[in-house]
Amino acid sequence: MRIAFFSDQHPGTLGGLQTSIALQRTHLERLGHRVTVCAPDSRHVANPGHVRPHDVILRARQVGEHSFSLAGDRYATAIDAEFSRLPPVDLVHVQADVWGAWNGYRFADRHELPIVHTMHTNIEEGLPAIMPFPRACFRLLFAAQQRYVAGRPIRSVAEYATAFAERADALIAPSEHFADRLRGYGVAREIHVLPTGVDDPTIDVLRRFRRPRRGRPVLVWPGRISREKRLHEFLAAFARVRHDAEVHVYGSGPDSARCRQFAEQSGLGGRVRFFGAVDHLAALTAMRDAEAVVQSSVGYETQGLTAYEAASLGTPTLLRDRTLARDLPAPLRFAAADTAVGSFAVLIEEFLRLDRRRRSRPAPTDRFLQSALSERAELLYRLAIEAHARKRSPGGGRAR
Repeated sequence: MRIAFFSDQHPGTLGGLQTSIALQRTHLERLGHRVTVCAPDSRHVANPGHVRPHDVILRARQVGEHSFSLAGDRYATAIDAEFSRLPPVDLVHVQADVWGAWNGYRFADRHELPIVHTMHTNIEEGLPAIMPFPRACFRLLFAAQQRYVAGRPIRSVAEYATAFAERADALIAPSEHFADRLRGYGVAREIHVLPTGVDDPTIDVLRRFRRPRRGRPVLVWPGRISREKRLHEFLAAFARVRHDAEVHVYGSGPDSARCRQFAEQSGLGGRVRFFGAVDHLAALTAMRDAEAVVQSSVGYETQGLTAYEAASLGTPTLLRDRTLARDLPAPLRFAAADTAVGSFAVLIEEFLRLDRRRRSRPAPTDRFLQSALSERAELLYRLAIEAHARKRSPGGGRAR
């Protein structure tokens, strides 16, 4: 099968979505499929190995770490010209929520192709977290959705999401809690829950090695250090903890300096270590060796990718956002009573007390192995192709 992924960001840039796309593509290729990613260009390609020569890379504006694009006739011409040099596409998988989605739906419509859409982003929470003047940004998004996809007025995030859902041949959410949010928007159709997975061979190798013994427990915080990830608030909670423990931070980002300064000024210098940006294998190794992994964001995540990786290694996750716990096995999740910093501190204290008495770790889970998830995706692709064929039959037709 020849599959076109449409993404909002360049596949070689840093980010959870880009990691997910790279992993999905690798495992689909192992199943014999060909995947082409269509995405905007970027000056910050940190993972060139995630890019293929046959990818369709569009001209884009660069603002900080992010690329911004649009849709319309000029983009349609460029996209069609690039894809015309490749074998014909069988299916479009939109893994985007803004310009990547607009271009993906328009490309599928022009070529009468089935569409699978994974809604990765909680726009309602995510856009205000990363963009100045969010109200103006929402108005621009709604106008673009009306122009490029919906063909009718879009006045809310709910209408924005349902405009996509009505037109997709199969709809995917990466977690149960985000599927519930989409239903709350009025999405009445079936939503398939298919999380981002973990690489089977990598996890298999890491599981073979024993964790080193250490003098005091270590909590690992991995990820991009930006305000919406709330590392600063986790450190504030950890400053209240009296148990002897360390925090190891793996990652970098625009909020790094503020968090480092807070750690020093709060007297945490001897208990918090910043390792900076490391490769994925190094981060996974640290997560395997830790007593727990910490996920400190609230309302922003549509799935707990680092929590899935930790669970696959048998490492529990401490969650500030209880909604993320639903997709994790019970022995591998510990959630705060609410989102207050004080409640997070209580959770950390209780976990460390429990961990000190624990004689063994929970067993790792296999539910997030990408090989099995890719086989499920392959089945959804076939169902989408069948649904699309029914729409094109007499009496069918794609909703507009």
